[in-house]
Amino acid sequence: MLGFYLFAILFAAVIVAVGKFSGMPVRKDAGLEAGSALTLVFIALVMGGWIAATYGETIESRLLSPIILPSPMEVLRSFPVLHYNQALVRSVLISFGRVTSGFALAAIIAIPLGIQMAAYPKIAAFFRPLALIGGYVPIVVFIPLSLAWFGIGETQKVGFLFIGCFVVLLPAVIRAIDDVPDDYLNLAATKGATQWQLVSNVMLPVAAPAIWNALRSVYGVGWGWIILAEIVNGDKGMGYLINISERRGKTASTYAIIIVICLIAVACDQVWRRVGRRLFPYMNKD
Repeated sequence: MLGFYLFAILFAAVIVAVGKFSGMPVRKDAGLEAGSALTLVFIALVMGGWIAATYGETIESRLLSPIILPSPMEVLRSFPVLHYNQALVRSVLISFGRVTSGFALAAIIAIPLGIQMAAYPKIAAFFRPLALIGGYVPIVVFIPLSLAWFGIGETQKVGFLFIGCFVVLLPAVIRAIDDVPDDYLNLAATKGATQWQLVSNVMLPVAAPAIWNALRSVYGVGWGWIILAEIVNGDKGMGYLINISERRGKTASTYAIIIVICLIAVACDQVWRRVGRRLFPYMNKD
């Protein structure tokens, strides 16, 4: 345990020292070429460390056992096995459908509810416990509850993902509406806007980019919870494949599935990002 603390302290000290003594300008865009180069350097360092830690013809000659960390080639060789023997593509599509369904249900309820809670204090007071759940109740407690509520089938998995996305999305929508400056509301009120027009024509349009970014983040949260959703009584999906790989001691397959999930999450995030740029070109800087 002491080693973890020493590593954390050393890492923090190095990062602070780089920021303090490098002379880099604050909040200045690194540029596409420089930013891409730095990202590639990080990936190269990670891959170099991975190869060095797993290099060796025998288990004894490696720094880390393949049970702990398989080599990159061992992970690559596990992909054909996953594809042909365990229906990797079908599992990806099943998990994608579950995440999207749970997320969509959460968005349908959380967005209008969050807007109304932020706009009308009486509605906020009534539904306040829902907004507090995400900050204080661990999401894992909903696994046994969702099993009791929805059974052990497909509904339980989508229901759990719905809960996981909802408890994160609702406070984010409330915060986005709360951040709308009062000056906008006061100006619209002086022009004769009704109370509902303040919500629909002022609050919602101004907060729309922040709500979109919240949706983008929460969709990623859904992919983070997919393993828990599918690991309980699963018979298909990415979580099921990880569970089977762990039971059989195939660590390389587990890493391969994790890589697939990360790639899917990154691809989906890029889609959200590009669509957001088209919808709100005046707000998007990333």
